Amino acid sequence: MGGATASRVEKWQRLCLEKIVKQNVAKTNLRLNHSTKKLETVTRPSRQPDEFEWTEDFDGIFHIGKTRYLVNFKMIVGTGGAQTRSLREVYHFIKCQEAHLRKFCAHQKDTKFLNILDGDTSANKMAAMRLAQTKATVSEIYIGDTYALKKLWPF
Repeated sequence: MGGATASRVEKWQRLCLEKIVKQNVAKTNLRLNHSTKKLETVTRPSRQPDEFEWTEDFDGIFHIGKTRYLVNFKMIVGTGGAQTRSLREVYHFIKCQEAHLRKFCAHQKDTKFLNILDGDTSANKMAAMRLAQTKATVSEIYIGDTYALKKLWPF
């Protein structure tokens, strides 16, 4: 799945999350830098000299009280090299989220990450995906599907 189909899936995931959290989930251009672990607004990383140091952007942002939630939506279905590469990228994205929390948010719990991974391939690899985080960040980084998030909310 890709192109226009991916856009429809993300819209569906966003609508589901908005129903769960009962508010708008705005789009964002926030990205993490793999080297510095900083979170910054970068609209076009391909125009940066260090373009490959930037993660993909977060798909959504919302706030509840003083807590900022940054959202990563993925729907990965089927089997093959493209799906494996996509999951590997998500895995490294989650590892970067954890490193950001350790470096910049260790003493405050004001940022949480939601990695909403739907689809049969994501479900089959969920245990491996959860190895991207340590027990220390389980309460700050959600890794799971939309259905499980609905049962766990508020996270």
